[in-house]
Amino acid sequence: MNSNFNLTSYNPAKKYAGFHFFVLNKGLNSGKPLLDPCPNCFVCSCNSEEEKENLYWIFFALWQGKRFHQLLIGSVIPFIKIKETKNLVQESFLKTKTNPAVFQKALNLLKFANEKDLHFQNLAFTIRKIKIELAIGLVS
Repeated sequence: MNSNFNLTSYNPAKKYAGFHFFVLNKGLNSGKPLLDPCPNCFVCSCNSEEEKENLYWIFFALWQGKRFHQLLIGSVIPFIKIKETKNLVQESFLKTKTNPAVFQKALNLLKFANEKDLHFQNLAFTIRKIKIELAIGLVS
């Protein structure tokens, strides 16, 4: 079963409707899925909410695993090309279809780990703010 997602360059003048998300395409974070667009990104358009959700997390897993690094080209500002990116994601998408139960379990664990990571990042940010306020209070 193939996914019929479409990967195109982001155009800020165009309004995007339907099931889509964005993918960073320049720099060492290339391949990172985004909910909001940025100047250097692709648009991943999907056929359904389920396909969008699955593809978002496939992109996320490939990005976390640094699989997009093998596609990077360019010496000053590395970037990924649409065709190679789509091929890698399509291949990964097909692998998820061979054992959907394993994919779903891994997906749930990845979502949980990401949720905890975001929680701890917010906690660390709050602690830094508290430390600054305490330090200011000491010297004021």
